[in-house]
Amino acid sequence: MATSENNLLIGTAISLICVNMLALAMIILGAGNLSQCPIAPGIEIYLLGSGVTVIMSTIFGVVFQRKINKKFEHRAERRLPNAILNVVTLLINLAWSFPGGYWVFGSMVPEFEDRSSVRYCHRDSYFLSMWTCVITWGVALFLAYFWVKTRPGYCPERDKRHTARKKIPVIAATWTRDIGT
Repeated sequence: MATSENNLLIGTAISLICVNMLALAMIILGAGNLSQCPIAPGIEIYLLGSGVTVIMSTIFGVVFQRKINKKFEHRAERRLPNAILNVVTLLINLAWSFPGGYWVFGSMVPEFEDRSSVRYCHRDSYFLSMWTCVITWGVALFLAYFWVKTRPGYCPERDKRHTARKKIPVIAATWTRDIGT
């Protein structure tokens, strides 16, 4: 195994550990504050569900990734199954973030100090769920953009920004031919 492959494997393992530690914190925070957000009781449910979803996605992803690697010997053969696995995982996490976003952003600016208020919500639960939604949506948009720009059928020559630059030499060549220089 080449050094760059080892570095990629180590980086992936560290990333998965960090993401799953955050997911575990989401589960603990959601379960610990389950009845402490009268303005939107779904926020703690979202934290619990999101943490479980992330951990289960990681477990299933690792298990299926090993099966894909055993079944397909060459890296090129693994691209489609890997893409399907990644898209399914992303869609599951993204689907769970929509009710979370409804609960979080539907209760914009809750009360954090007065526990007897009907607008009260635990500060850590609220902000963790808010940033989880924002980051999930941002990652999904980035990956969708990246997927569109790197898909196999994508041809930069059809993109208007690239074709506009290529027309300039053609126009200049036609102009110089017309004036006889």
